[in-house]
Amino acid sequence: RNECGDTVNAVLEALSVGKQSGEKLLSTIYELTFAALKAANNERLWFNTNIKVGKLYLQQKEYYRVASIINQLKQVCQHPDGTDDATKGTSLLEVYALEIQLCAATNNTQQMHQVYPRTLNLNAAVPDPRIMGIIREEGGKMYMTDNEWSEAYNEFYEGFRAYQEAGNARAKLCLKYVVLANMLATSNINPFDGREAKAFQDETEIAAMRQLRQAYDANDLRSFELTLKKNNAITQDPYIMRYLEPLRRKMIEQVLLSYVKPYQRLTIDFIASQLNLPLSTLQDVLIDLILDQRIAGKIDQPNNLLILYHHQSSSSSMQNDRAQAIQNWADTFDRLAQSAAGRVF
Repeated sequence: RNECGDTVNAVLEALSVGKQSGEKLLSTIYELTFAALKAANNERLWFNTNIKVGKLYLQQKEYYRVASIINQLKQVCQHPDGTDDATKGTSLLEVYALEIQLCAATNNTQQMHQVYPRTLNLNAAVPDPRIMGIIREEGGKMYMTDNEWSEAYNEFYEGFRAYQEAGNARAKLCLKYVVLANMLATSNINPFDGREAKAFQDETEIAAMRQLRQAYDANDLRSFELTLKKNNAITQDPYIMRYLEPLRRKMIEQVLLSYVKPYQRLTIDFIASQLNLPLSTLQDVLIDLILDQRIAGKIDQPNNLLILYHHQSSSSSMQNDRAQAIQNWADTFDRLAQSAAGRVF
């Protein structure tokens, strides 16, 4: 059976290189292979071959064919009522890994949210780290789409560890995403403190992410921006670029919170010059931080000042402002009433 499996894999590899034979002929050969394996009652090889062909179709972006294969594979891994057969946990993981990749390729986030939890509830006898790496990485990307940074960090880290265990070169790429999600989550945990990550820290791409993390830890916005400009290893990654603006925003917020902490009042122009930020960007960030009650203070727009409250909460300060405004109005009304009474008499 091993020789048979090797032969089938060799044929599929040869057919998958280019499309010289034409899509119709390839599909016919695949179908004949599946039928022959079924007739030979070689279920495991039939299953593995379907997985192999499903991955080939995924690479060729023939998504409807991938979906068809997934449905066939599920039928042999589930009970008649559609529930998962717990005794086929390892096979189900392979099917779900393929389905998760299909969801990611087609941006089907709704289906992804339904499928992904099932992979975590399966009890495979020996989970294959190659499969778990794929599942965990795609799970991390799912959480990134939802802006759930901490969950994304955990999933990427598990994916990185699985890839590393499997000796998969994708471990290095996944580590970049670990660092990205970690910073977006404003985590105090440094991924490079782990033994697994240290093995990659001198790699060019990882060294760039490490410099970015060091700037993040030091609240050094200038070094952060300089690292982005100098390192193509970061800016040429389309996935990282998708989250660059949220990451930059997180960095600005963190630096700003640290910078204004010792002050009671500051001119907004002065803050912008010190942090080298456009005035409009700074004002937007300040407003959001005040509304989220992460900065206890207010913006005095006529005088272009940021006024900070250090000895009382922002809510109590706002209440005091309202009370003072009401008192001023009452005093003004009282003076007007007395003046009117004086004229009458």
